[in-house]
Amino acid sequence: MVILVTGGTGTLGRELVPRLRSRDATTEVLSRREHPGFRTGDLTRGDGLDAALKGVDTVVHLAAGKDQPRETGLLIDAMHRQGVQRLVFISIVGIDQIPFPYYVGKLAAERAVLDSGLGVSVLRTTQFHSFAAAPFLGQRLSPVLLAPRLKIQPIDVREVAVRLADLAQGAPRGRVADVGGPSVLAGHELAREVSRRFGWRKPIVDFDLPGETWAAFAAGHHLVPHHRSGGRTFAAYLASL
Repeated sequence: MVILVTGGTGTLGRELVPRLRSRDATTEVLSRREHPGFRTGDLTRGDGLDAALKGVDTVVHLAAGKDQPRETGLLIDAMHRQGVQRLVFISIVGIDQIPFPYYVGKLAAERAVLDSGLGVSVLRTTQFHSFAAAPFLGQRLSPVLLAPRLKIQPIDVREVAVRLADLAQGAPRGRVADVGGPSVLAGHELAREVSRRFGWRKPIVDFDLPGETWAAFAAGHHLVPHHRSGGRTFAAYLASL
């Protein structure tokens, strides 16, 4: 089996590609520019995709550019032309209920995958630990630590990589069960974990924002508390930094 991974050098791709290779799966990575050991193809314009897909059995689509529906559509069209019949797609919990622009694009791309006529597997997950930590780490120099008045369910990227590797090497399953991290944490709890890890003593200030998108997050549409994964907790992730 030959597996082609788009977005193979990103946060998730860096975990998935070596994991697939450790399972003796011939795994290639798509790159917009020519690099030794990569297959060259441009998802934004479709250039080179046909050549990059030659001999491929399964595509794992992790890349998410500015125009996700168009890029995914170009990939699907090239897969049909080259007879590549299996596609694994990473998606996000709650994208059909949260009007965040990035989520709107992701949802359109997900629908294109599910309607493609290919043998597909689609996995929605909650946000990675690194994403949950980033807003707090960006406040290192602030005298206070702002915490969103929201709950978040961060997941270990390595756990997601395992699930995607299983899907890539198994039969197409359509949209599989959503998965989230092992704990649902309020924003101030995340802030306390970050403060504890780095020895910060600054006050934590909760905040809200107006608008439909914030309200959808506040309603918990991005959470799956009944579908928790194993893997590292948020505190264990921070300890690894």
